[in-house]
Amino acid sequence: MIEIKKINKKDIPELLSDNQFWNHSFLPISKHRLYAHHKNPNLEDNDIVLILSYLNNELVGYMGLFMDKININNRLEKIGWLSTWWVHPKTKGTGIGREILNAMYSENNGKIGISQFTPSARRVYDKSGYFTTLKENIGIKAVLRSNLSFVIPTLFPKTKRLSSFFNQIDHFFNFFINIKLYFQKIILSGKLTGISLEYVNIIDDETLSLINQFNKNDISNKGKAFFEWLKAYNWVQKAPLINLTNKIKYEFSIYDNEFEFSLIKIIEKNVCIGFVVLQKRNYVTKVLFTYYDLKNTAAISNIIKLQAATQNTREIICYDEAICHNLKKSNLFLYKNKKIKQSIISKKFNKTDFSNVRMNFGDGDCSFA
Repeated sequence: MIEIKKINKKDIPELLSDNQFWNHSFLPISKHRLYAHHKNPNLEDNDIVLILSYLNNELVGYMGLFMDKININNRLEKIGWLSTWWVHPKTKGTGIGREILNAMYSENNGKIGISQFTPSARRVYDKSGYFTTLKENIGIKAVLRSNLSFVIPTLFPKTKRLSSFFNQIDHFFNFFINIKLYFQKIILSGKLTGISLEYVNIIDDETLSLINQFNKNDISNKGKAFFEWLKAYNWVQKAPLINLTNKIKYEFSIYDNEFEFSLIKIIEKNVCIGFVVLQKRNYVTKVLFTYYDLKNTAAISNIIKLQAATQNTREIICYDEAICHNLKKSNLFLYKNKKIKQSIISKKFNKTDFSNVRMNFGDGDCSFA
């Protein structure tokens, strides 16, 4: 017998104290991710966060949801972005995965979306008939340093045990690459004369005014509450001793060696000319949100490049069209690859044309992992 249990915001304090739940052989969510949901400024008491699926009283699957707001059909509506979906391998063929999707769709009145997914998951979503295409974002992966320790095990999982060997090769190559980058950082710094930065954890009125000036076509108008929440409540916690954590109990992101957000206010002549949000996870920097006038594209791009080079980043991933164009022309990188990010949205919103809508890389649940 299949049983579905839903977890709403009002259930979170009790669940955080339920030792039996946290001592299970696998985790349907981490404590810090659950607490972050509880602090989500868009989440109300009866909004759903998590669905648990039981087969004959045994927990065998779950689906997580991030509650957000989007601009659609000239009005503001709530949307639940699917953030996790897992079923125990032993339930294959029972239909539990589809039951979980149907339950989440029903509980959220069909108002759901998915901002990133695997090809196999896309086939399931298409088969459900619930969704239509939201956006296909074209971006870039710009590589500054050798990153074989990540690339090869990703392409060939059986080589994962050789990661330390690949890491030694990376360090050898990067010794020489860093000499080149040292001089390129000097050049980039020279191009930023007259620019100053503030790394912030609160959004002041001047920054908010600039954000509102350049977010008119965004699928989701992010503001003060969202950015301050994003900075304060990370879904992934930095864990230098990651091998001593319970990381293997959760199928999704819970800890990593390095994880941080940079909320950067960019100032020229005492005036805010830009605001960007970067995420750095280990050796990868992601450009999540960007707000600026196109005439300042070069300055914004140079700041991103300089920070990445300084932070020992090996790859930058970006979907901002103007910044991507700048990165493509730059001689800072070893090579660049095209990136494609697809997102889908429920037909319940009664909209199929999103051609004039901007979707930031960080929209949906893409900021958090």
